[in-house]
Amino acid sequence: MSPRKLVATQRIVRNTGVARQVKTWHRDQCQVCGTRLVVPGGTYSEAAHIQALGAPHNGADIVGNILCLCPNCHVLFDAGAIYLRDDLVVMAGETEVGPLRLDSRHQIRLECVRSHRARWRR
Repeated sequence: MSPRKLVATQRIVRNTGVARQVKTWHRDQCQVCGTRLVVPGGTYSEAAHIQALGAPHNGADIVGNILCLCPNCHVLFDAGAIYLRDDLVVMAGETEVGPLRLDSRHQIRLECVRSHRARWRR
């Protein structure tokens, strides 16, 4: 048996209701590629923070800082492989992917978009 060690840690407690609201507005459809994953028991999507929550980014856990993404687009977004322009067009490097899928109830905060771009120097 592997040895065990008691450790204490701190983590950010996310507001799951905020993420659930964004995912509901978009009906679990990825705002980047349009994929809607159907799994046993329903559909699946991920809530991706535009401006990361942790230090040093310190983004807010609010609907204006969350996107509804499929797992693939979530990884690409978190790694800076795709990003948003101020007009909410999705970019991959210098290539325009297309407009972000929007819902009138979901107001994206441009300061979060700019912070994400600055993180990846875009």
